[in-house]
This record gives sequence, structure tokens and C-alpha cells, in this order.
Amino acid sequence: MPPHHSPLLLDGRALLDADRLLDARLADRRASFELSFRAAPPHTGFLVVSGLEGSLELFGRPLIDPAAVAAAQSLVGFSDALAQRLAHLVPAIDLDAVPDGTIVFPGAPIATVEGPFLEASLLASLLRAATRRATAIATRTARLHLAAAGDPVIDGSSAHAAGAEASMLVARAAYVGGAAATTNVIAAMALGVPFRASPALVLGPAGPSIETTVVDGWGALDTDDLADLGAGDDEEAMLIEAKRRGRRAGGWIARGLDDAEARALPMRCELVALEQGGAWAVPPADLGDEPAPRPGRKMVVRYTDAAGRLVADVVHLMAERMRSPQDFGASTLAPLSRPRVRQGRALELPEAPSAGRDRSIAARATLPEVVTYLRAPATYRVEESAAVLSQREAAARARAKLPFRAG
Repeated sequence: MPPHHSPLLLDGRALLDADRLLDARLADRRASFELSFRAAPPHTGFLVVSGLEGSLELFGRPLIDPAAVAAAQSLVGFSDALAQRLAHLVPAIDLDAVPDGTIVFPGAPIATVEGPFLEASLLASLLRAATRRATAIATRTARLHLAAAGDPVIDGSSAHAAGAEASMLVARAAYVGGAAATTNVIAAMALGVPFRASPALVLGPAGPSIETTVVDGWGALDTDDLADLGAGDDEEAMLIEAKRRGRRAGGWIARGLDDAEARALPMRCELVALEQGGAWAVPPADLGDEPAPRPGRKMVVRYTDAAGRLVADVVHLMAERMRSPQDFGASTLAPLSRPRVRQGRALELPEAPSAGRDRSIAARATLPEVVTYLRAPATYRVEESAAVLSQREAAARARAKLPFRAG
């Protein structure tokens, strides 16, 4: 197995952290990590999760090539003890997560990784990287889908991604976000995404001459033709302007989806609980680098009205009684996450991208319309329960008592 097929060796800082856990004799303590988004990009009222289903495929194959561990050790400089553990790693972790295509909002956990501290920290770091990029792509595609107002959006980005794995991530995320098809032949075959493309060259009438097709900025197109939105980061504005001017097309090719700005989608990957005396406890205040920790194993509960429209999301502690729907003028409630992995074994096969696409499009229809605005959207109601807030306040007080640590 080539070194780049050992995903747990990707993040050198995570490996150095794992080495510290071994040295501190914390590596086997059961730990709970939560993944959530800190904020949404400007003018973005909702996020479309992607990347978690693809990550589930990791549990069906080795995560580390033992032959690559020695080379990684020589580069990073971690201990022989960690090298030995990595070479024989069997990550017995549990994962609860929302499925791809779920509409989520900043501040609410989307996944929980639990298991031995060392393995849980490495897996959580890996999931954060994959989910952050894929969610940025899916959310950008969802916005184009809204701007297209019913016209098909075609993924023209994944075919030009650097590398096969990156190509699959982009194609899957774009389809989950609402793309109707892809120009990527391999992704169409592997993921079941519909294929659609048109030739980029036009033969001259005499035969030998070949000219590259240049799409007129605002020229008229036949309704069956595909319009290329260009490769810039202003596809959304281009599409809105084209629609405003009455331009018609059989589909809009988006070639800049892979440029979705992941830096505008910051994430938390936070240790929220640590085993102590056989039970879960709040982690020590000096363990972790979050300036405003949010301790406690949590779950997100979504409240909907009688028509199935979203009303509010509330973050509860796992052992806490959920608030009544009547408190929010809602009719029903349901947890967002579900068990996906137990003791390192996937409980179900990863969903097809089509399931995530159907989920994201259906869920968008249940959002308050003002949350879906492409400019200056309203903020969806996300609250933390009284118990969650109490733990946050206690953690803030404990952290404030710590000696100042520069850097």
C-alpha cells in the first residue's frame, strides 16, 4: 500500500499529539470528540453536510500501512512506542454522525467520535479535514442550485481535480449539494451520478479546421445547450445575472466548485468528555486548546411544525431530558445524528450520493424562506439547553484560573 493510502499518517501535528498522550499515559483513556462548524461563510444561512459518508468507507480497509510507519517516524520524530502502536492499530472507535445532505447550522455538533484517546483524536482529525472541504463544496453547489431556479447545475469541477480521490470527493459533494449531473466519467461510473457533457470543440464546415467553442458572456443559447459559468469564484453572481437577463440553457456547468473556500468554514474538533473512574467526566481545563470550551457529550434535536417545516435546533446533553416541542411552537422533535460505527465496525453501508442529494433538496424546502436568501439571510434558531450553558460557564471559569500560556 503506497504511503498516501495511510490516511492516519497525514497530519503530523495529530501524530505528535498522539505521542504526548502515550507519554502522559492517557492514550487508552476513553475520550469523546465533537465536530461542529464555528461559523458559516458570509451571506450563508445554512450548510449542507458532506464527507461523512465517504469517510465511512475508511472503516472497510486498513487505515495505516505498517511499512509506512517507519518512514513517517523518521520524518516526524515520534517515539518507538507510538510507531509500534500505529503499526498494529485497530481503531475500536464509535461514531455517531448526521448523514450526508443534512442541513446544519454553526454551533451544533454534526459528529461524535469516541474511543481510546489516541485513536479517537486521530480519527476525529481525519474526519474534520474531509468534512470541512466536502461541506464547503456541497454548500456552494446548493446555493447554485437555488440560483438556477430549477435549471440543472452540472458538476464540471471534479473532472479537473488533482488526483482520483480528490476527484471523487468533489463529485460526491457536488451531487449531494444538488448538482444534477457531472462531466466526470469515472465519478459517474463509481458513484452512480448521471453523466452529462457537450464537446468543447466545433469542427469547421470544411472539416480540417477546428475552433475552440467560446461561450458568449450573455448570448442566446438553445434551451438544450449547456452554458459554462467559467472557472472563477463568481459562478453564483454570473448565474444570477444570466437568469436576470433571461438567458436560457439546458444546464449550467460549474467549473469552480473545487475552489469553494474551506477557510471560510472554520470547524471545531473538540475534546468534550474524558473517562474518569469508569464514567464520563468533563476534561481538565488545561487539556485542549479551545479558548472557549464546550464540554459535555451532546446531541442535537431538531424541532418541526405540523407541516414539517423546521422551527429550531436545540443542543442537549446526552443524559438530559429533551425540551417539549410546545416550548418552540413545534409539533415534533427528532435527533439529527444516528449511530454509524461501533467498535471500529460500520453498522451500515455508506449511503449512495443520490440519498444525500434527495435529503438536502427536500430539507431545503422545509427551511424558513428567509434562511435560504442568497444575500443577507435570516439566522436560523439554534439554542443550547440550560445544562449545556451551565457546563460552558463552569468550563470558562475553570479556564480563566489557569496560568497564562503564550502562543
